[in-house]
Amino acid sequence: MSLVRKSADRIAGLVVRYASPGSKEWAQAIESELLYIESDWRALGWALSGVRVLFDRQPAPLRTIADLDAEVQKYAERRRHAMNNGWLVTNVRWLPLLLYALESLLDIVFGKHTFGNSFLLLGSVLMAPMMYRLSREPNVPDRDDPTGLIRFYVDELSAISSTSLTFWMFVVGVLLVIAGYELAIGFGWQSVMPLLWLPVLVLFLAKHRSNRRRLVQVEALLGAASDSPY
Repeated sequence: MSLVRKSADRIAGLVVRYASPGSKEWAQAIESELLYIESDWRALGWALSGVRVLFDRQPAPLRTIADLDAEVQKYAERRRHAMNNGWLVTNVRWLPLLLYALESLLDIVFGKHTFGNSFLLLGSVLMAPMMYRLSREPNVPDRDDPTGLIRFYVDELSAISSTSLTFWMFVVGVLLVIAGYELAIGFGWQSVMPLLWLPVLVLFLAKHRSNRRRLVQVEALLGAASDSPY
């Protein structure tokens, strides 16, 4: 086997290994297709094209109500565990936001970079509802209440998706914080600091995309169950 073919097989194997649960079958299909490509270089190109699977983060498929019950129970356990993390661990994410808001408010009072700091303060306020939702103590139903757990799970997914107002408030808030910081401090080495919020926004949007896909799966599964004559 040539080095090119070995490289193609290696790349395809890595894609299968690191693909998200919902994209695993797609990655395996790409790997299987290599067996039918005779040209080594075409095989390498095919394997490289499959790397895009790694950027499509999909949750594992839910095929039955039993799968849904198991996923709901795992999610509920994570939320219960989060309640035991202590006040500091739970609320540490508030610290940067509170510092931004307090500093911006003081600067506005003293007339310093009023326009930019107004953006910062408004952005911090818009981000607060989502931050509260992510750090609040959830009211998780009992383990022997499957209907309540499913309803809790769906409500949690819906609350942090693009169908909710808090989602868009958070997105706009992050953008206002970045813009406000740039307006307040001007250009210079410090101007890169607000860009640290961009990875936060990217991760938030990626998580939202995964949640939306999961919500679609859950709604389709519940809809199919309600339509069943059994």
